[in-house]
Amino acid sequence: MLRRQCEADSSLGRSLKVLEQQVAASIARGVVVPGQGEAGSFEHNTHKENARLIEGAALLGRLNDDEAALAHARELLESYAACYREMPFQVARNTNPPGKLFHQILNEHIWLLHASLGLALLKPSLSDSQYRALLEGLFLPMLEMFTETYRYDFDRIHNHGLWAVAAVGICAMVIESPEHLAISIDGLDGSGETGGFLAQIALLFSPQGYYVEGPYYHRFAIHPLCLFAEAIERQQPERNIFAHADGRIGKSLHVLLSTAYPDGRFPALNDASRTMNLDDEGARCAMALLAARYEAAPELLTLAHQQQGSWLHANGVALKQAMQQVHADAQATSQRFSDGPEGNSGAHAHLKHGYGLQAQHVVLTAGQHGMGHGHFDQLGMTYFARGKEVLQEYGFARWVNVETKFGGRYLKENEGYAKQSVAHNLVVVDMQSQHDGDHALADTHHAELALLAGSDAAATARCDNAYAGVTMQRQLVLLHSRHTQTPLLVDIFALSSAEPHVYDYTFNHGGQVVRWWETESSPQPVSTALATLEVLGDSAGYQHLWKVAQRPADTAHCMTWLAGDSFHSWHQITQAPAEAYQLRVGANDPDHNLRPDAKVMTRLTATSQTFYSLFESHGHFDESLEQCSGARPQVLNLRALEACEGAVAGIEALEITLRTGQLLLVLAEADAVPPGGSITLGDHECRIRAGVNLIDF
Repeated sequence: MLRRQCEADSSLGRSLKVLEQQVAASIARGVVVPGQGEAGSFEHNTHKENARLIEGAALLGRLNDDEAALAHARELLESYAACYREMPFQVARNTNPPGKLFHQILNEHIWLLHASLGLALLKPSLSDSQYRALLEGLFLPMLEMFTETYRYDFDRIHNHGLWAVAAVGICAMVIESPEHLAISIDGLDGSGETGGFLAQIALLFSPQGYYVEGPYYHRFAIHPLCLFAEAIERQQPERNIFAHADGRIGKSLHVLLSTAYPDGRFPALNDASRTMNLDDEGARCAMALLAARYEAAPELLTLAHQQQGSWLHANGVALKQAMQQVHADAQATSQRFSDGPEGNSGAHAHLKHGYGLQAQHVVLTAGQHGMGHGHFDQLGMTYFARGKEVLQEYGFARWVNVETKFGGRYLKENEGYAKQSVAHNLVVVDMQSQHDGDHALADTHHAELALLAGSDAAATARCDNAYAGVTMQRQLVLLHSRHTQTPLLVDIFALSSAEPHVYDYTFNHGGQVVRWWETESSPQPVSTALATLEVLGDSAGYQHLWKVAQRPADTAHCMTWLAGDSFHSWHQITQAPAEAYQLRVGANDPDHNLRPDAKVMTRLTATSQTFYSLFESHGHFDESLEQCSGARPQVLNLRALEACEGAVAGIEALEITLRTGQLLLVLAEADAVPPGGSITLGDHECRIRAGVNLIDF
């Protein structure tokens, strides 16, 4: 099937053409097997590329009956087999044990997996002596290192562990070693419950398929998962691997692809790159496996158009055929994904509205901490609208494989800023990170989250363990009405405490600030720029924030910024007056490791407080014509309303005044709805039900 794709104008055809160019270039320069080097170095990159060339050249050789490509794959393997056994171990650069080619064993696992796939394709063309030399010099020593030298690490439940069992298992299939295959699937103790592939599936993914470390590491972990699962299904169909743990493999494919933004990028939750997208190798495999083995939702298949390449496998052909059956755009669907191996460790909401690239996508996090890669971001939020991430996640502080930046490893600023609560879109209490910045403590806690009835894109989350004595609740709604072209995002963040605290509502935005708008209490614009930069604090990430501007304390704030071709406005009201700061990341950063991103923060001191915020995307800017339209927000005013008899626990009512009318949004818990549903809010008499109520006046 793959042979017929070589000249096709498709992602498969493009991938094959790229592979042909890479193999031709490698044949032209000859075999290069360097020594040892740092992550991102010539040596590191060459070893990494060689593993893929071994597999790729062998694949092209078999597809095209190309003897030169087959010979090149064999020569690469023989060159490594000639030196690997005697090669010394690398110097350990982090907590992971070192390999021989790379400074952490993870990379060696990845290398073996690709080399094993190459060996499988080469086997028919190898003589007995050639094959034996490869086994003795390369593959058996690698298996010994992974399962004996580092036996203590082999059953580790982690994305590294997934790569380990997949590499050993696929190699075992190729060289026909039943002992190694058994431990790769069932673990060292043979139970399938404490280690091995079966345990990895059951313990790393929730019953719904959510991966504990977030989308960025999910797409990394899904790669070996797809490869090994497909291999087991073909070699040992009696295991029925795709049904294991209630079909968690298929569910994890669905979840991974569902978390992607409409432009194909993954939200940068936990330690994550802000630019990782569906064109990643693991995501390509996930998309193809979903299409081949399952009935994929049209919404997910349309995302495959964001992939420039495809898995060079029969499953890639199945994906191409499935894509021909769906339209380019499909209705986005909101979903709640439970977290934890039992599905009882909180959840994450992905709220969506609209079609294709113009769809909106809001993420609300309320699940597990995410192990060593977790961030202190319970009730954090990201927001994608009009083709861009409007409220941005900072992601990690790391220059992946950039040798000159700490060998491409995580930087100290990752702990000092990126993981801290203030780096995220949420409310920080007393200028301290959640769970006292203690990863072990955070791993034992989670929040609770539910989707709200009455809307196709609304959720509520609650957390009472992030800060001692403080309960936090966040409710998010994508509000569609006749008054705005793009639905509004309403964010109601309530904090409750018996003691006074400093509450910092903070969010990250891109683009250029256009204007801070006048409010009823501040009818005249106030100059906000500071004469000198001020560092906002001395710990918990605040030490890395410059205060560049400040607005006077007020109960209402409104700001507009321009990002690309769209304007975005933020409106906020509070009961107590709040100061507003414009911030810039980068204080106390002598090595320039942090991105100088822009932030906004409102600060007040209170016992209990609710921040009512609304985000509005509007207007258009045409760079080529140098003209704009709709640069002013449609929303004019926000007002929080109480029932006529006073505040009612479980009911939030927000009156939104726009240029073309007035909306009343009521969020009601089931036990707060009065008999018959009739209630008076402010001067409005209305009838409500549990969940989201939108009344257009």
